[in-house]
Amino acid sequence: MINSVMYTSKYHNQIKENNVKQLLHTITKIKNQLSQYVYEHKNLLLTNAGIKELKNSYKLIKSDIIPAYNISTEHNLIVDLYVNELKQHIKNLDIRLQDKIVVQRYARNTKFYKKGDIKSFQLWYRTTNLTRLIKYLVYLDFTKDIKEQLKHSETILAMYEYYDSRSWIDRIVKLAQSKQQRLLTRLKLICFNEYSSLRLDYVDNKARIDYMHDNALYKYWFVFRMYKKGGEYRLPLQINDNYHNGKKPIAKEFTISLSPKNSSKINIATTCEVSEPTFKPFNKVVGMDLNLKHNFGVLSDGFILDYDRDYMKRTVQALKELDKIGYRNLTTKQLQRLKKIHRQLDWYTSLLIHKLIVYLESKNITDIVVENLLLSGKLGVNEEFDIKYSRLSKLLHLSSVKDLLKRQAEKHGIRVHITPSQYTSITCPKCGNISKDNRKTQESFKCTNCGYEDNADHVAANNLELRLTSDVLRSKLHNLDKYGRLVPKRLNKYAVKAILDEYYASLSIEAPSYGQCTEQANVV
Repeated sequence: MINSVMYTSKYHNQIKENNVKQLLHTITKIKNQLSQYVYEHKNLLLTNAGIKELKNSYKLIKSDIIPAYNISTEHNLIVDLYVNELKQHIKNLDIRLQDKIVVQRYARNTKFYKKGDIKSFQLWYRTTNLTRLIKYLVYLDFTKDIKEQLKHSETILAMYEYYDSRSWIDRIVKLAQSKQQRLLTRLKLICFNEYSSLRLDYVDNKARIDYMHDNALYKYWFVFRMYKKGGEYRLPLQINDNYHNGKKPIAKEFTISLSPKNSSKINIATTCEVSEPTFKPFNKVVGMDLNLKHNFGVLSDGFILDYDRDYMKRTVQALKELDKIGYRNLTTKQLQRLKKIHRQLDWYTSLLIHKLIVYLESKNITDIVVENLLLSGKLGVNEEFDIKYSRLSKLLHLSSVKDLLKRQAEKHGIRVHITPSQYTSITCPKCGNISKDNRKTQESFKCTNCGYEDNADHVAANNLELRLTSDVLRSKLHNLDKYGRLVPKRLNKYAVKAILDEYYASLSIEAPSYGQCTEQANVV
């Protein structure tokens, strides 16, 4: 299995640090110039020929410090960034005509619905020759002759000439132009920070990791050069026996950058080959609901993982003092203090996850289900710390906990399953009733249909566990990766609700109520 590996150069002298910073500052200016050029010619991104033309434009920039190969490499990456962003917007460009409305109704009475109630509501669309032509025209260069660009496609050219004969083509072209313009305006200019990263390779830059057995202090050194006649850059590397043991670089490419947490550290990233992760045989599964108001997380077996309130109060107070000064007005010492606070928060979040892993191992839990948190919208203010929940969640890395947990759990053979976050906290685990009224407050849950009561966080954790233990929900809401872990499907909240409603409705049909069972017994 291919994985990334990071090396750090920390105890180098000031001259080497300044040389590397100057190098990265120079490549940043070049990358911003290249990005500006691509942005000004973004219409070329619509065609393969235009992309090829853009990638050849790196020759417009020349430098006495950065070789042409490195400029070309960085330029290709910039063009790819714009292309990938454009592809994301193109996915939403769906030119269709509404065909019909399909309404499905319940054929019989169920526990929650009556016969004739709407079960699902769908809008069906269709494509026509006109929609195909418009979508094709969106990718053309309207400054050139359109018919000339359509010559290689006889079908599209025939459609174009057909609508041209009916005097509709001007309106069609105008519509395609407006859609193209709307598509391109969604692209934003990509800007790079003062010290950007730089790609280096073994062939042109002679980038490599050397081993010096006779050096008492540093055995491993990262070495590279920018020009054949130029001198070499040599940076001593810190080697961690637990992290780097057995990880030998296999790629001939490296990425050098400054550490975002400490600019005096220089990071060197490359790839290595590691063994596939091994997981324990399935034994026990729990769901975990993440929250911030009362605790950090609650497991479906009742375990509560909380964070240190005093530590968070001190941290929030320190951040508020810096907020009053303003980020741009901070002194060098205050900036260092701010970076230290964020480093400590990174460490503290990792510590919380470590405590969770220890508990899972102590209870022989092999699988844990967490929600795919997408923190957005207005989350309100945390009264305890007098800070917005959105900021508090960022301080504790709540949205990335699933990734941190997954990375640490792999080392201990524990599978981390990710499930859609919709309706986990407002669904009754007993009857399946989905309603916001089920959760009147943050901590209490009372079903408006069956009256079931429990702690709201515990209810959410139970619902998360069900996403794995139920065959129906496991298959309809997720895909499986090669290790058998759940990966959420791309479903909107309406599709998720429809699947949950259908699942609980099938349970009510398969399992008759107590009154129905008594009536059947009396008949017998």
